[in-house]
Amino acid sequence: MADAALIDWSGGESHLLLNPRMPEGDRRVLQSYVTDLPGHLWLSTSGTTGALKLAALSKQAMLTSAAAVNRHLQSDARDVWCCVLPLFHVGGLGIYARAFLSRARVVAQEWDSGRFASLEEMTLASLVPAQVSDLVRAGLRPPRLLRAIVVGGGGMADELYEAGCALGWPLLPSYGMTETCSQVATATLASPELILLDHVKVRTEEGGCLAFRGPSLLTGYGTAEGLVDPKRDGWLVTEDLGSVEGRSLRVEGRRGDFIKIGGESVDLARLDAILAAIAGPAAALVAVPDPRLGAVIHLAVDLEVDARAVADAFNGQVHPYERARAVHRVEKIPRTPLGKLMRAQLLERLMDESAEPMDESVGADG
Repeated sequence: MADAALIDWSGGESHLLLNPRMPEGDRRVLQSYVTDLPGHLWLSTSGTTGALKLAALSKQAMLTSAAAVNRHLQSDARDVWCCVLPLFHVGGLGIYARAFLSRARVVAQEWDSGRFASLEEMTLASLVPAQVSDLVRAGLRPPRLLRAIVVGGGGMADELYEAGCALGWPLLPSYGMTETCSQVATATLASPELILLDHVKVRTEEGGCLAFRGPSLLTGYGTAEGLVDPKRDGWLVTEDLGSVEGRSLRVEGRRGDFIKIGGESVDLARLDAILAAIAGPAAALVAVPDPRLGAVIHLAVDLEVDARAVADAFNGQVHPYERARAVHRVEKIPRTPLGKLMRAQLLERLMDESAEPMDESVGADG
């Protein structure tokens, strides 16, 4: 293991960076996936299937991404980054790569919204939407020197972005993934529109999925079968649907997030945003197979939250065929350390648990 803060970015050593809370069995499996690649960082990723694997990222690819972000943010040695993200993910790791290139200083601390808001020396930071939500819910305002917060790790609802900006937080929504060594498109302070960084090319594949090409892509995946390169002729085809016009990128959701309910197309990402505005991270939804409708929506709600109230509020804001047909009270909703919902794991768990049925009289035709 290696502390990301101590990585020699110009050296040929390789490092495996794993969540210290990972079950020992998973840790041993992932350790066996590491191959002999000099100058690489190995990070755990679950991809779209939920199956664990490692992403092999060269240090040079990380630094290429870092240089592009520094150019976009106009970051230099005068900056002070605050790192409150895990160092076993590209969100936190990328901060140290950027600071290595720019000679900026990094202040690392555990996440606490009050401490974060009071860090007067901070000029730049990276957060995930759940952390922005903490700031907004607490009504906190930013320190005087802060000039930008890159927000990644998942889509941010428009309402959350607007509420954060109204409090003065300089939010820059971004899009990226482990496989691209962090962000490939980031907004500016003038607009939440995603602007492609200057080190990547993008195109849309048949079916609308986004594909990226550039020097910041992963070398391959470490798997039980050995190192597997997912790129096709240098292009990494994602599961994300979107479009590009000039340097403006629009991400419309994941291919797996579009389902059919009684013949109606349903975007789970849109429903996620509605539910997040109601209950924040205390609730989540899954599509459950249904013999009549193809799929139906179920909600999972933390035990300390009024599940019926959450379900009623959600059902009041969606189409009849999108309404939750059942509510599960759960002790913990499975999420990654960055707060991203692990939907496949949640669905598997809910299939073994009892649920409170909602109004079953609503058909797909509304």
